[in-house]
Amino acid sequence: MELKELTSAEQVVMKCIWDYGKDMPLQQLIENLKQDYGKDYKRTTIRTFVLHLEEKGYVTTYQIGKYSYINYLIEEQDYKEQELEKTKNFWYKESGFDLVKTLYKGKLNEGKLKKLKKLLEEIDD
Repeated sequence: MELKELTSAEQVVMKCIWDYGKDMPLQQLIENLKQDYGKDYKRTTIRTFVLHLEEKGYVTTYQIGKYSYINYLIEEQDYKEQELEKTKNFWYKESGFDLVKTLYKGKLNEGKLKKLKKLLEEIDD
């Protein structure tokens, strides 16, 4: 299933929701965005972001009394995999090798290199 594109602001909101988990109170989202990501958005702006995320199929919301809650519908891992696949296809002409090379260029010590080789062997089998 092709997920709809998110703006950079919507990505931050989703990351915050995924970090929290299910049944996130709207007020908690407001606080976490400010505290964890330095985003001091007004309540109405955040509600608009959440509405757009709901329209795009990423979240669902519900109310209990005067409190609003948010649940994600798309798993973070699914989103990350799709985004990485799009990046690989666009920037690296579908070469996973070139993408991995860019990600780890000069950053692999002996232990990490062995783990990566083992992972590649498992994938190849």
